Amino acid sequence: VIGSPYAVVNYTCNAEFGTDTDVLAFKQRLNAMGLRLMLDFVPNHSAVDATWMTTHPEYFVRAPKGTSPPYDKQRYLPNGVAYGWAGWGGGWLDTAQLNYFNPALVQARVDQLLHVASLADGIRCDMAFLELNDQFEAHWGSNVGSYGYSKPAREFWSVAIDAVKQRYPQIIFLAEAYDPYQWPLQQNGFDYTYDKKLLDNLAVYDVQQVRNHVGMASVDYTSHSAHFLSNHDEPRAVAKFGGAWYKADAAALITYTLPGMRFWWWGQLEGFQYQLAVQLRRERPSAAIGDVASFYTNLLSIVSEPVFRTGNWSFVDNKNTALVAYRWHLAATAGASQPQRRLVVVNFGPVDKQWDTIVLPDATADANGNDTVAVRELLSGDVFYRSASEMRTSGLTVGVNSWYGQIFAY
Repeated sequence: VIGSPYAVVNYTCNAEFGTDTDVLAFKQRLNAMGLRLMLDFVPNHSAVDATWMTTHPEYFVRAPKGTSPPYDKQRYLPNGVAYGWAGWGGGWLDTAQLNYFNPALVQARVDQLLHVASLADGIRCDMAFLELNDQFEAHWGSNVGSYGYSKPAREFWSVAIDAVKQRYPQIIFLAEAYDPYQWPLQQNGFDYTYDKKLLDNLAVYDVQQVRNHVGMASVDYTSHSAHFLSNHDEPRAVAKFGGAWYKADAAALITYTLPGMRFWWWGQLEGFQYQLAVQLRRERPSAAIGDVASFYTNLLSIVSEPVFRTGNWSFVDNKNTALVAYRWHLAATAGASQPQRRLVVVNFGPVDKQWDTIVLPDATADANGNDTVAVRELLSGDVFYRSASEMRTSGLTVGVNSWYGQIFAY
């Protein structure tokens, strides 16, 4: 057991790994390979043995003024500093809660974020919604109010992200966030927020809620969401779907063909099933699943195409609501003489097969002098020839096997 990486003493590189200069050199090597480095920032709290506990005790939330020791052992350290807390359950007993109504603390955190940004291309902010003014006031307002602190005029994230992006305009901010705090965090400057709601709906096989979540949200919101099937807090994707790797793959067809950040977790592409505890230096060995690895090799190639990165996305409100469907379109550019069009249709359920006819108003005949268009199904490699005018009017008929999908290029 090596302890939690979310109980941070300070934001300098652990000497066991090297120095901040080494981190910067590592980032530069990644950039040269076409990769970017995202580092974690834990805003809500520090470790109980953080340097600030000695040098700046005023940065922390304390028991209400006038409270006499001994303090509640489930909420406070022996010195009266509060344990980090999310507003539910017990406190995190290896952490100390920071006071975001203290302007000096806010500036100190901005300085730390600037330092992290100097070493990274992106910053993932743990439990970022806890720093929203209303959340902090609900949890700690009476404590800090007894010392004269009150809600500031601006949100911390608005202040911090503005300051960081003035110096590092290309930095990406990702928020760990849960309903209903994703949109407020996007409004306060986050480039992306967790899309945990999609995962939760998929995990209970609720296709109607998946359709509602995908179809009713604004494109702007979805495009600033981070879609994932697994991360360090969640079970492995295959385990999340009861060990049925084909169900996890079907969920991936929805998750990773939406606009926004596509958030992959280590071991997911191999189908690993055992969750890796971040507090441990070791993990339980897990065998790769060949079918999963092959599936992701194919899917990664498909979603790496420009249309899935910079194209326009639109939800398809199709007749058969057992299917989830949407379209992508990328206009022709100087680098691509032909437009790219994609139709994604997923049967996220046990019924085999599900049929529907989907109108494609942008279908265009190939440059062959007739009405024919080649329709390529990218997952299988199959090619069909259809009438472009019929696809625009009566539609393209699709039949999708259970727990599977089709991605058409036309």
